Amino acid sequence: MLIGAVALPFVTGTASPAADNLASQQTDQSSVRVADYANRSAETGTIELDQTPQSKTILIDRAHGNQLDDEKLSTMVNALVKAGHEVQIASQSQARGSAWNESLRGADALVVVNPTKTYTQAQLAGVREFANGGGRVLLLADPSSVSTGGIFGFATREQSTQSTALTSALGVSAQSGYLFNMNEYENNFKGIYASGVSGPLADGIDRVVLRDAVSVQSASGQTALRTGEDTRRESTRRQDAFSVAVTTRNVAFIGDSDFLAPQSVYTADNEVLVGNTLSFLITGKKRPNVPSEPEPESERGAPVPSGPSGPSTPSGETITPLPR
Repeated sequence: MLIGAVALPFVTGTASPAADNLASQQTDQSSVRVADYANRSAETGTIELDQTPQSKTILIDRAHGNQLDDEKLSTMVNALVKAGHEVQIASQSQARGSAWNESLRGADALVVVNPTKTYTQAQLAGVREFANGGGRVLLLADPSSVSTGGIFGFATREQSTQSTALTSALGVSAQSGYLFNMNEYENNFKGIYASGVSGPLADGIDRVVLRDAVSVQSASGQTALRTGEDTRRESTRRQDAFSVAVTTRNVAFIGDSDFLAPQSVYTADNEVLVGNTLSFLITGKKRPNVPSEPEPESERGAPVPSGPSGPSTPSGETITPLPR
C-alpha cells in the first residue's frame, strides 16, 4: 500500500561504549552544558507543510525489513493526510518483479527508513530512474543496533545490508559510528544539536535535536544540517562539525529518524525540520510514467527478496491518520 513520499532510514555504526568511559576520556566536566529535559515544560509547535496545487502520493517502503516504528510513521502520515495528501505503504508483494516499479510510477515521492533486506539490481535501477525523473526520495539512517542472545550471550549487529548500494545509487553516503557531544547535549551525550545551513530542509531552523545520529555526505549536493565543532564520531573519536542532513536536487538524506518520535517532534526546531522534510517530498515535479518497466530479474541474475517483511495490510489500501 502506498503512503506518499518515501523516507529511507539506514542502519550504520558500531557498539556503544559506556557513557562513564566517554565522559572521563573525552570531556572537561566543568564545561558541560546539559539541557534539563526532565524538568522543563513541554514545548509546543505546529508542523506546517508547503501548499501544493494538487494532492500528492507518498510511498513508504516497508518491504525491506525497514526499522520504522508506528509512532514515527504516525508523525509523517498524520501531517501528510491532514494537508490533503495520500500515503501508501509498499508491502513485500509490491516489491516483487515489476510490481516495485509499478508502485513507484503511481507515487510522487518515496520514503525509505533503515532497510535491512537487500534491494535487487532492478529495484535500485527503479529508484534511481524515479529520482532522475523528478520523484522525491527521502532517506533516514540510524546507527546500527546491537543485541545479545543465546547461551553464551554473543552480540549480533542488525545493519542495513543494502544501504551502500542504495545510497550509492542516489549519490549520498552515511558514515559508521554514532555521533555524540560531551560538552553540550540534550538529555544524554547522544542527544546532539545541529544547526541549519542551506537548502530547503534548513529553512527557518536555528537548531534541532537529534538523539541518535550518524554523519551523512553527498557527492554533489549541499549540507542542510551541521553539528557543533565539539561533536565526536564514536567509531574514530574524531572531533569535528559533521553534516547530519544533505540534499541533492531530488534526494534528501538525514542521519537520524528519532526527530519524528512524539517525544522529540516539538523539541527545539524539530517540528520545523519535520515540516521542511515533508514539504520537500510534496514539492517535486515528477514526469509521468517513470520508472519504466524493469527487465525480468531472471535476465539480470539478481535475487528476489524472500521471507516475511513489512505489514500484512492488503495491497493498495490507503492509510488513514494513526492515533498519536
